[in-house]
Amino acid sequence: MSFNDSQWIRCNRCIGSLSQMQLYLTLSGHLFCLYCLELDAEQSQVNCPTCNSNTHLLEINSKLGQNKSIYFKDTEEGFNETKKKIDKIGSFQRYHFENDPKNMSLKFRRAVEAAKASEKMKDEFKRRETQLLAIIKEKEFTIKKKDVMIKENEGEIINLKNEVTQVNQLSSRHKEGGRDLQDRLNQHEIYSQQSNEKLLLAQTKLGLNKLKHRGEENNKISDQKPDHDLSKLSFSFNLQKEMNQPSGKRSKSSGYMSSEMPNIGDSEFPRFKKPTVPMFIPNKNLFTLEDSNVEKSFGFPGISDESIRGIRYNKLQQCFRPLSTSTHRHVDILPAISHDTSVISEIPFLIV
Repeated sequence: MSFNDSQWIRCNRCIGSLSQMQLYLTLSGHLFCLYCLELDAEQSQVNCPTCNSNTHLLEINSKLGQNKSIYFKDTEEGFNETKKKIDKIGSFQRYHFENDPKNMSLKFRRAVEAAKASEKMKDEFKRRETQLLAIIKEKEFTIKKKDVMIKENEGEIINLKNEVTQVNQLSSRHKEGGRDLQDRLNQHEIYSQQSNEKLLLAQTKLGLNKLKHRGEENNKISDQKPDHDLSKLSFSFNLQKEMNQPSGKRSKSSGYMSSEMPNIGDSEFPRFKKPTVPMFIPNKNLFTLEDSNVEKSFGFPGISDESIRGIRYNKLQQCFRPLSTSTHRHVDILPAISHDTSVISEIPFLIV
């Protein structure tokens, strides 16, 4: 409701309404216009014409304070608003007043149900307790049995540990024996390799000695005077071809170099030429046996040795033997030199 619509708001002296002029309220509760207050403009301090008290002026409008504007509202409207507030407060209080017993009864029912459930749980706990006690007794009996078995097994474990210790000791001994045997086997392999090398060296020396003897015999034969005229001999085409070849050619099979052939046109040899002797070119230290690692000496048996009886001629290993000392001269069987002359037969021998 607007202040201008209120017909009872009038000046206390001239009875002018609020819709016609501007009215002011004094702190003493009186209404006046500026004309009745004998003022040209609003002032903060005035004397009230009704009660002659010095008071403040408040302009009556919508900006009037809450504690003052309540006096200018419609009483019926204020009553209705107040009634609504009272009804709202009453309904709020009534709801909570009625709701409390419901909540209390609900809580009581829940408490009863909880008590019944607790009784059931108590009975269940008692039943489970009985079962657990029976299980515990059974487990205790089983544990006692297992303790007895454990004590028995501990004795067996001690015996097994002793046996394992003995087995480990035997195993360590066998391992040491195996290492000793392996060392001896390695030594035997080294000795076997050295023996093979010495065998090859002895065979080489034997072949060289035979070549040397054969060369000496050929030289003796070539030094003899021929008892026939070589000019009457007819030479084949192939022999003439070999004579015309250079003399510094090396044999493929034996690796020996023949001596240089004299010139056919030489005046001193018009009819025949002296047979050439193969020239042997040995390697360095071929005839020497200088090996600091050789622990045994090897030799060859003589033709008149009594031990030649048990010779196996098909094995080249028996071509040499260790030299016997004075204490065991006739203990071992002395193998003879191999009769295999296949190496010597490959030596080239040119007769021109």
